Amino acid sequence: MKKEDFKFKYFDTTADIGIEVNTDNLNDAYIQSSLATLNLITDIEKIKPKIIKDILIESEDEYGLLYDWITEILILLNSEDFMASEYDINIKRENNSYIISGTVSGDIYNTNIYNYKTEVKAITYHKMEIEKEDNNYKIRFIVDI
Repeated sequence: MKKEDFKFKYFDTTADIGIEVNTDNLNDAYIQSSLATLNLITDIEKIKPKIIKDILIESEDEYGLLYDWITEILILLNSEDFMASEYDINIKRENNSYIISGTVSGDIYNTNIYNYKTEVKAITYHKMEIEKEDNNYKIRFIVDI
């Protein structure tokens, strides 16, 4: 993935960092949310897609799914040193749940190879927004650093 493909930007909050994503579909909105989060930690475009991991996350609504999605990406980093850089995911609504399934590709995060910017501890529900207007999805959330 190249920097020019990124569809996210950052906004200021007190002691945390806000992320805003604007794109034309929900799958890409969640992918961009993950890229934006991990790009706070390192230059995500430098991560090579050497390892593939399966993903399956189910949640009660789009907000819970976003929270669980970013949490899962951070858990992979913190427990397996895995940094995802490419995504092949599908989000669907099934019964009363939202489900993300697919794969993420990336590499073992090694600060000797990939630079280190800052630590992202967690996503928060504080000021989280997910809006769809016409053919545009807008997601805003805050991560604790």
